[in-house]
Amino acid sequence: MPRLTEYDDDVYAMTKAYYYRGTLLDRTFFKLAVGFTSVEELSERLRSTRYGPVLGGVRIASAKQLEKVLMGSLVDLHYRMMRLYSCGGILAALFSRYLSWDVKAVLRGKAVGQQYEQILEALYMRAEELLGRRDMVVRAAASRDLGGAVMGLSGTEYYGVAQEGLKLYESTGDPVAFDLAIDRFTLEGIVDAVLKGDEDRRSYAGRLALTMVDEYNLGLALRHASVGLQPAQAAGLLLARGSLYLEPDSLRRLMSEAAPPSAYAELIRRTPYGRHLRGEDVDSILESIALFRLHAADAAWATAPMECAVLVALVFLVENEVRNLSAVAFGIENRVPRDRLYELLRLPD
Repeated sequence: MPRLTEYDDDVYAMTKAYYYRGTLLDRTFFKLAVGFTSVEELSERLRSTRYGPVLGGVRIASAKQLEKVLMGSLVDLHYRMMRLYSCGGILAALFSRYLSWDVKAVLRGKAVGQQYEQILEALYMRAEELLGRRDMVVRAAASRDLGGAVMGLSGTEYYGVAQEGLKLYESTGDPVAFDLAIDRFTLEGIVDAVLKGDEDRRSYAGRLALTMVDEYNLGLALRHASVGLQPAQAAGLLLARGSLYLEPDSLRRLMSEAAPPSAYAELIRRTPYGRHLRGEDVDSILESIALFRLHAADAAWATAPMECAVLVALVFLVENEVRNLSAVAFGIENRVPRDRLYELLRLPD
């Protein structure tokens, strides 16, 4: 991704980050939100928060509609912070995930035979609009079939990895193959920014970002069989660079032994992720890393004040807030009991 930072004003950027942190929704809001009876009621309550301007006067009638508005707000905030301060390239590398999300959605959609309109409904597109790259995704989505969608990405940074994803998909028959290939590609860019930039693996910002490498590798190890990958295939997709607390060799060994989830849980217990482990099922094991990242991001303001870490932390905290609000919206829409819905939320202590 080209240089996108316009000012490189770290003091102003961090001051803005502290302001935005003060606007984050607290537990009290979410305890009330899970009791709302409609998505419209949730959106009306959000109009009195910082989301008010992006909600405008539009009536929000569905969870998907609200999610798109919230995601657009997240992308806008991330873009503003990235324009102010580069954070050693980490913010731009993290921003690339929004493009990747839409590219994955296009390829998955084509793989299962979705039509152009169905695919567009699943896309966020705000990052593409800000970067002037909307045509890239639209061209791929408008293609007649999956092969055409891959060809539609030619001339972009996603063409090579889309071809890799196609080969993997043809081998496994599972559209998740595109997620694996593109997530790996995107994370390689984040690792490069952390290890080659001003913020290295030892910095607070670097550690926050690199939790995603452990999360990707662990998810691949735990779920490779369900995607149709042999252990050797999955081992080849592990990210060898950038691991934080989970060594790829340990995961390779567990895969080769066809180890049960409990063995992975035991591995997690020997890392800082262990204190957030809530069970030995696959979802709980993976959730331990997401919870660690959330709590580390929340602690950044006290642990690394006025450092790059607060900008990276803000991105993760706002992402988590959007995830929680979207979960509430979809939960309301699907009549999930309020106690169960509250349990699904990730909230810092």
